[in-house]
Amino acid sequence: MARIGLMLYSVRDECARDFEGVLRAAAAMGYEGVEIFDLHGHEPAEIRGWLDELGLVAVSRHAPLDVIETWLPELADEGRALGWRRVAINWLDPETLETPGLVDRIAALVPAAREHGLELGFHNHDAELRPLSSGNTFFDELPSELFIELDLGWAWYADVDVLALLDRVRDRCPIVHIKDMASREGREFTPVGDGAVGYERLAPAAVAAGVEWLLVEQDEADGSTLDAAERSYGALTRMLGVAA
Repeated sequence: MARIGLMLYSVRDECARDFEGVLRAAAAMGYEGVEIFDLHGHEPAEIRGWLDELGLVAVSRHAPLDVIETWLPELADEGRALGWRRVAINWLDPETLETPGLVDRIAALVPAAREHGLELGFHNHDAELRPLSSGNTFFDELPSELFIELDLGWAWYADVDVLALLDRVRDRCPIVHIKDMASREGREFTPVGDGAVGYERLAPAAVAAGVEWLLVEQDEADGSTLDAAERSYGALTRMLGVAA
């Protein structure tokens, strides 16, 4: 059975104020793991102590491409301290997707990451799933050695067949992001279950595809982002309970 985690970007302002408090709140909600994107000035050993005390897993790490290229040894040290081994390229500027050599830069990092004991992956937004001037998508061109952290919400927003895409990457997609959105018009993010993405269908399909972690992420929220994370957790567990 897949496990449910929280992408800490969802609660980034709270993390900046009280990282330990956020971890305690997430564990109290029922989350089993968290995805790291920033240490907010804390030492990895200190964070690891909180995680171990709370029974939380550091599932994975987000980082920009240039940071991975420049700070790979330091990221590997952090990963060993916190317990994560998967690091995903978190975002690419849509204006750069047709830059010559970009795919080669990413491909070159796969063996480099492996030498440091890490697995390199890619987290999509909508732009990578839309056709480029070649007719292909950037997603089509990604090296097959990458693991895929499929953001189901952004895939839905790009108006692709999310179930077909999930099936296409099922052998290299250990993590998905569970992001809900009100519509494909504008970018209004909602707690899971309050939007139009349809996780009653997609979440059980991700579990059936062998995904290890379902990571809740909400880019923006009205009001408390911790309250939104708790609402998302409750909705997601109900969906999976019904599916079971």
